[in-house]
Amino acid sequence: MRKIINSFIYVIWALIVLVPLALIVLLALSQRWAYPALWPTQFSSMATVLSLLTSTEVLSSLGASVALAVGTIGLTLLIAYPTAMALTYYQFPGKKWLNLLIYLPLIIPGIALLTNIDFVIIKLNLNGRYFGIIAVHSLFCLPYAIKLLSDNLKLVGPQYAAVSQNLGASHWQTFWQITVPLSKNGLQGAVMMTYIVSMTQYLATLLIGEGNYLTLSVRMFPFTQAGKYQLAAIYAIVFMLVTLVPLFLIDSWLAWQERSREAHVSIDRD
Repeated sequence: MRKIINSFIYVIWALIVLVPLALIVLLALSQRWAYPALWPTQFSSMATVLSLLTSTEVLSSLGASVALAVGTIGLTLLIAYPTAMALTYYQFPGKKWLNLLIYLPLIIPGIALLTNIDFVIIKLNLNGRYFGIIAVHSLFCLPYAIKLLSDNLKLVGPQYAAVSQNLGASHWQTFWQITVPLSKNGLQGAVMMTYIVSMTQYLATLLIGEGNYLTLSVRMFPFTQAGKYQLAAIYAIVFMLVTLVPLFLIDSWLAWQERSREAHVSIDRD
C-alpha cells in the first residue's frame, strides 16, 4: 500500500513539475506549433536556439536581473536580520503591531501597494534608479526573510550569545562568530527566498524602474501576451537556469561544509 501511495505521489510530482518543463523546452525548440497539432510541426535548428539564448537582449536582461537580485539580498538582510533578532529576543512596546506590519506587503494587493509606493518613490527622486527598485523589491522580500530568520533564531535561542558575551566577546564578535553561524539555515532560506522573489518581480521593476532595467521577467511577459511563445520560452529557460543553478550550488556548498564539519568532529573524537 505504501509503495502504491509513493508511486502515486511521484506521478503527481511529474505531472506538476516535469510536464510544464517539457512544454517550455518544446516551445523553445519549435519554430511552428499551431493548434490542433499535439507536437511541433517544425523545429528550429540548435544554432538558432543557441543564438537566441546568447543574444544581447537575453544577456543584458540576465545581468539586470542578477544585479537587482544581489542588491535586494543585501538590503533585505540588512533590515531583516536585526528585525528578526529584535522580534525573537526582546520585548518592547508595539511588538505585536510590528509583527502585523511585516506581513502587510503580502496582505495588501500588489497593484494597490505599488501605485501608492510609486508616488513616494517619485517624491524621493528614486524612480528609475537602482536603489529605488531594490527598495521596492525588498519590501516584498522582507516578510519571507524575517519569518525564516525569526524561526531559526528561536530554535537557536539566546543562550549561546549570552555565554559568548560573559566570556568577554564583544557584541560584534558574538554576532559574526556565534549568531550568524548558528542561524545559517535561516540565513540560507532568507537568501534563497529573497533571490527568487526579486527575480520574479515584474510589475514592481517595470513601474518603479520606468523601463531602465529590462529584466528577464520584464522582457518575458510581453512576448507571452504577443503570442511569441518561442522567445518567451527562451527567456523562461534562462530564468529557470539563473534561478535554480545558484540555489543548487549554494545548497551543495552548505551540505559539503556540513559533511566536512561532521568529518572533523568524528576525527577529533577518535
